[in-house]
Amino acid sequence: MSQNTNTFYHGDCLFILKHDIHPESVDLIYLDPPFFTGKVQAGKWKGEWNPEAMEVSFEDSKRFWKDKGISEHAPEWMKHIAIKRPDFASYLYYMMERLQACHKVLKKTGSIYLHCDYRASHYLKMIMDEIFGYDRMVNEVIWAYRTGGATKGRFGRKHDTIFYYSKTDKRTFNLEKEKSIQSHHYGYKNVPYYVDPNTGQQFRWALPRDVWELTMGTGTRERVGYPTQKPEGLLDKIIRASSNEGDLVLDPFCGCGTTVIVAHKLNRRWIGIDIDTSAREKGELPTAFNVIRNRSGELFAQSSYVSRELSEVLEMSPKGFEDWVNEFYNANKPYPDKGVDGITVEGIPIQAKTYLIKYPVLSEFVTNAKLHPNVPKPVKKIIVASQTGFDDSARKRKFEIKKTYGIDVLLITPEEMLK
Repeated sequence: MSQNTNTFYHGDCLFILKHDIHPESVDLIYLDPPFFTGKVQAGKWKGEWNPEAMEVSFEDSKRFWKDKGISEHAPEWMKHIAIKRPDFASYLYYMMERLQACHKVLKKTGSIYLHCDYRASHYLKMIMDEIFGYDRMVNEVIWAYRTGGATKGRFGRKHDTIFYYSKTDKRTFNLEKEKSIQSHHYGYKNVPYYVDPNTGQQFRWALPRDVWELTMGTGTRERVGYPTQKPEGLLDKIIRASSNEGDLVLDPFCGCGTTVIVAHKLNRRWIGIDIDTSAREKGELPTAFNVIRNRSGELFAQSSYVSRELSEVLEMSPKGFEDWVNEFYNANKPYPDKGVDGITVEGIPIQAKTYLIKYPVLSEFVTNAKLHPNVPKPVKKIIVASQTGFDDSARKRKFEIKKTYGIDVLLITPEEMLK
């Protein structure tokens, strides 16, 4: 398991939260996951229900619910929903798994803000109550905005809900007074007022409440055209309130990067994760990360980029794949390598190849591992990773090595590593 801060991870946040981020290491989590729009389209089903892709049909959702065996782990109320709405139940289970992983990496003094809309907010609150405890809910924040269309058939939908929970009652919370603009003194006896020297507006200092009116206009320089972009002012309020300078801020669905950009401006450390399933040209970063790089090239240049996306790993060069395997296993490359590509902190030697591995490669590697001065003796285990796979002769050699030398051989591919 590795842990870098000021790092972008490409891949499913569930895997990254479990593999790459240490338990109880994060001070603040903000997540703006995909909303359940109900517009699920038919498409290819790959055995993993993915709201980001929205490429599964109603029948696919039922198969997901059955094949994953989640009926054993889901709450009873979620099982009941699955009878008639397996697509919605699958979405809720998808979110439950990731919120459980968020709880694990959050410090005892940490806080989490879950951004959702009217379609699923009350169901997601039930999940948060089960994971964090109903008594750990601090606020239901209403983010009110003026953008978007309107209809004559109902009141205009002009707000999202943000559930603010803490892991314990020892949360970090910085309550700062804000300017409250007033047009007259009516109803405020003996309250001092001030005048903004720049605007001439009259205001008073007041403690912030749980309804926030923030709008990012269509013509503002801040807007980059990303469909789920949120105002920097929204994240500024959250990050200032629930973290301090030097703290670690995590966004598991970072999209166009508003959270990490604001966190960086406020001198926080950060981790941003995005799965981004959009089409991309070979060799290019996923769309979300390209947007972040265009938004803040300096920020991107000063951070690390780690892929946990299979298709991207399979396209890596031999050197890139070797580095990726070493990073995955938290291993260092020895110099000179003497036929060993990496050695883990536990002393396990690693070999990483992009081609199909056969009998001779394993024979040579086990010899090199036994002779390498930096590999602890006796050698008890070796790891051999292949971008392509292993033939039958390699699997035969694996058992011979175990029988002859008592060395366990792990033959593994990127697909198996990322499961």
